[in-house]
Amino acid sequence: MDRDFISKNSIVIKAPMAKVWESLVNPEIAKTYFWGAEVTTDWQVGSPIIFSGEFNGNKYEEKGTILQFKPEKLLQYTHWSNLEGIPDVPENYRQWSFELLAEGPNVTLSITEDNIPTEQQRKRSDEFWNEVLNTIKQLLEKNDGT
Repeated sequence: MDRDFISKNSIVIKAPMAKVWESLVNPEIAKTYFWGAEVTTDWQVGSPIIFSGEFNGNKYEEKGTILQFKPEKLLQYTHWSNLEGIPDVPENYRQWSFELLAEGPNVTLSITEDNIPTEQQRKRSDEFWNEVLNTIKQLLEKNDGT
């Protein structure tokens, strides 16, 4: 199966770089935009990352591996979800990248997801990431980014 579809989304957040980065790596904050998912990892390159929780009454566990961890610049990991009903094999893992770029008092947060198998799933990913980005923006700007 051709897996060339990529979801790319970004948003400008009026908050300090450190706060935007913290929103990505603090499990308690991530829980607010990942719909209550528990995020477990030590953030070391090569370490596992686990997302667990309940969705529509069904327990789930999603997983991946940390690929890059460059504070206040780049976070990248693989991701596989049992909710998609696909085998847990390397070719079914997507790659999620979170890039931060300072622009004066603002930060542009860009999220890229690749290895998406279909255009329909790419559209779903775009919707998902736009909601995540807007939630992070609202959370950080509501708190004045401090």
